[in-house]
Amino acid sequence: MRTLLIVSTEPHAGKSVLSLALGAFLRDKGTRLAYMKPISSSVSYATGEPRDRDAETIRSYLGLQSDVKQIAPVALEGPFLQEAIESGDRGFRERIVQAHSQLVQDKDFVLLEGRRYLGLGVGAGLSDFDIAERLDASILVITRYDGEEAIDRVLCAVRLLGGEERIVGVVLNSVSMESQLNQVIDVFAPFLDERGAEVMGIVPYDHSQRSVTVEEVVDRLGGRVITEVPLDKEIQYFRLGAGGPESSLRAFRRTPDLGVITGSDRVEIQQVALRAPSLRCLVLTGNTPPEREVVRTANERGVPILLVAQEPMAAAALSEGVLNYGRMHIGPRLDRAVGLLRTNVDLDRIIEKVPDR
Repeated sequence: MRTLLIVSTEPHAGKSVLSLALGAFLRDKGTRLAYMKPISSSVSYATGEPRDRDAETIRSYLGLQSDVKQIAPVALEGPFLQEAIESGDRGFRERIVQAHSQLVQDKDFVLLEGRRYLGLGVGAGLSDFDIAERLDASILVITRYDGEEAIDRVLCAVRLLGGEERIVGVVLNSVSMESQLNQVIDVFAPFLDERGAEVMGIVPYDHSQRSVTVEEVVDRLGGRVITEVPLDKEIQYFRLGAGGPESSLRAFRRTPDLGVITGSDRVEIQQVALRAPSLRCLVLTGNTPPEREVVRTANERGVPILLVAQEPMAAAALSEGVLNYGRMHIGPRLDRAVGLLRTNVDLDRIIEKVPDR
């Protein structure tokens, strides 16, 4: 059986999508596959218990039969180091090992997804290093490419993880084809190869992946939806409605897949925003309901209105955050992301380098 742990040098580098791409590749080859996310740090309590929604998406996408409680057995949120020092790990290691032993029965290949970033959980003994050692996994590193800093992060990972004996290789994600590709191919990829971090893929940046559903904005900002329309539309850009009506309308009309954030007292901005064909959501700060005419127009146009308690700048910052790091949803956008990795990552070479233990 072969076991591979996918880790990242920073949060939101693309571990989940890489897991999907490699998992789909193995599935299509007829490989008996298991996927596991030993420790989750971002969970939903919509059903009354912690559930890792990304793990559920991967389970569904790959058609896996295992229970999601086995796939994602441990949910950790907030500071854990002090509690671990004072009271131990509360059986988390044992829970991970038990879930793993059940998942891998009669499997050929096991995909493990690491924690939010490499090094998280070292003090508590629940880091990617610990998981790799306990489950005897080889390691694939993914990093979001942002220039020389990404190369330094990879080299640090190589040193920390024990070099070539454990590391299968590295994937460089979100590389600009216009300004960074030649440098990566000609300079940095050979440099990493020589230092025990064989570059398995150079994945181009895809702006279409930078979007979020209205439902995710509602989850992140809280507040109250006051319209009666679906929340499944996708937003690619947010704009603050803080200027005059005419200049705001020009800006709104030029912005595709738009979410507008403005004060609940700025009726004139709300009205012009609803005239923009690309408006996908209206976020009103101040927690005061708008005029009935605004709500009626929004319902007619199918545009959700969300009332939030934050100030406009705070709401904008939170919205940008969820825009950059939205959840995975099965659909064309996720298919495109998976296809992009399958096209630009040498998946055969990765599988070849994972030892059969």
